[in-house]
Amino acid sequence: MAVTILNQGTGKELRKLFARLAGALGESLGSLIARELVAQPVEVAVTDAESLLAVIERPHAVVRGALDKDYAGRTLLTLFPVADACTMAALLMMTPDDVIEQRRARGTLEGQDLEAFGELGTVLCTGFGNVLREAIANVDLKLQDHGLVKPALDAGGLLPAGALVGCKLRLRIGAFGDSHAWLLLDRGTAEAWNKGVLDEAPATAEAAGEAAKGDDAAGRPEEDLEDIPAAPIRGVLNAYLSSAEALRVLRRSCRRVGFDLRRHNRAEIPNPAAHRGEVVLMDVPIGEERRFDWCRRIKDFGASTRVVLLLHRPSRARVTQAFLSQADIILGLPIEEVQLSHKLSGLLGS
Repeated sequence: MAVTILNQGTGKELRKLFARLAGALGESLGSLIARELVAQPVEVAVTDAESLLAVIERPHAVVRGALDKDYAGRTLLTLFPVADACTMAALLMMTPDDVIEQRRARGTLEGQDLEAFGELGTVLCTGFGNVLREAIANVDLKLQDHGLVKPALDAGGLLPAGALVGCKLRLRIGAFGDSHAWLLLDRGTAEAWNKGVLDEAPATAEAAGEAAKGDDAAGRPEEDLEDIPAAPIRGVLNAYLSSAEALRVLRRSCRRVGFDLRRHNRAEIPNPAAHRGEVVLMDVPIGEERRFDWCRRIKDFGASTRVVLLLHRPSRARVTQAFLSQADIILGLPIEEVQLSHKLSGLLGS
């Protein structure tokens, strides 16, 4: 399973609940550490433990809350980057900011900091419990435990098996900078709280429909691919595209250069572990700056994966963002087939 973003048309009630939980997170922990703490929902996704751990780029601290009454045996989890977890723990103990910066840079959560984080978890679950009792009939929540997970590793078995629904949060603690946290539920509980099925399929169908319409509108039928001599396959290219026109050009370039083109739906988040030694190509529409983060995550996972970014409405600022995300090739849209083929050939050493 991948990390698949829900279409905006589904999960209305669950999104409202996640927004209320995010508010409770900011209020309860912010008052405890005496700093402004802002948590804002970014997107809701369907995933599982393995896929989520493949895309987080650093260790995370986990607060595992045990649900009770009608939902006994299920959990509500909150994942914080370790730097933010140790920041909150240190603020709880009134640690000076310069020392906090050192601990953030070290990126570990242990000893007194880990113990203090557990106290934060108790308060967090109390705040979440207040929200749930108002919104959901016959439910309660208390702290079960807390611990750590790392990219591709959940040594303590903190994350549940099976399909999960997660809400990604934009997190800011005082002046320490932005990061992202996660709220996680098993899918069954999420759908019960949503009062309806959560279906990510509409996003996939929409993308397929747009791609099909785009090929017709481009004025070049798919058959003209046969006019291009097919080069021997020498590599794999994974395309995460929202632009039908870019896909049409990419098909032709891959045939000419010798890439096995593998399309992914526009809502899917690339899994770095699945693309070792391959090429990932993404376009970056305006408002989809998270794709720069996807690129950085892929490159941090391993240098053997090459990333090509196609920028909609390229500007100096957007090119700088692409450069900082460690993209191997940065191109603007629209793009000509000759230019794209030349750049892709360079990735194969020809």
